[in-house]
Amino acid sequence: MKVKLIGFKNEELISPFSPSWHFCIGETDDVGINCNELKEFLLSKEEEILSIKNKKVLDHAFGTKLGKNSTTARAGMFNVFDWDHPELSKLKKKISECHNQYYNRVIGRECDYKLWCNCWVNIMRKGDRIKKHAHGYTASSYLSGHFTVSCSDTKTIYINPYDHLPEEDVIREVREENHTFSDKLYVSDNIVDKLSIFPNYVPHFTTEHTQNAERITLAFDLKPKFDSYIPL
Repeated sequence: MKVKLIGFKNEELISPFSPSWHFCIGETDDVGINCNELKEFLLSKEEEILSIKNKKVLDHAFGTKLGKNSTTARAGMFNVFDWDHPELSKLKKKISECHNQYYNRVIGRECDYKLWCNCWVNIMRKGDRIKKHAHGYTASSYLSGHFTVSCSDTKTIYINPYDHLPEEDVIREVREENHTFSDKLYVSDNIVDKLSIFPNYVPHFTTEHTQNAERITLAFDLKPKFDSYIPL
C-alpha cells in the first residue's frame, strides 16, 4: 500500500499579515478490503445505530447537514472498531499503516507514540450530500480520514481553510471547468477501497449522491493518548 500526498503550501509571504498554510491530503486506493462483505455488515448495523437516542443527536449532524435520522448524527456515540468483523480488523491495520507512511513523509521521522481511533459509518441515500465541515481546530487537533465502502460517481472536495467561496459555487466550478487541484481545492473521486487521511481542520464536503444504491463510507478521527478511543 503506497500513500500519495497532495500538498497545499502558501507562496512566499510578502506582508507580515498574510496567511500561511502547509498541509497534505494523503490517499491510497489499493487497501485490499472486501468491501462487498463490509457493506452488508454495516447495513445490518444501521437499525442498531439509529436506535441510539441522545440529546446530542442534532439536525446538523456535526455540520454535515445529513439530519438527525442519519448514522452520521450519532458519530462519537458508537465506535465501528468495537464491532467484530474480519474486514474491520484488517482495515484498522491498514489505517495504522497509512498513518505511519503519512506521518513519516510529512513530519520527516517515525511516529513514536500510541495511536487511538474513533470511527463511525456514513450511510447515505439518493439525494444526500455531506455539507462543508471540519473535524476539529483546537490545540490538540490531529488527523481525520475516511474509507469508501460503497459509492457511485461522487466526489469529496477538500478546500483551503482560508477560502470561503460557497460550496455550491465550488461544485459548479468543478463541474463546468473540470478543476481537480489548485491552491484552494483538491477534488477526489470516491472510489471503492480508497483510504484518505488529512488534518482535522481541513474543510471538506461531497457532491450529491444520485444513485439508488447506498453510498457508504467509514469516517474516523485519530488522536494520540485519548483513552476513550480504540487503539490501532
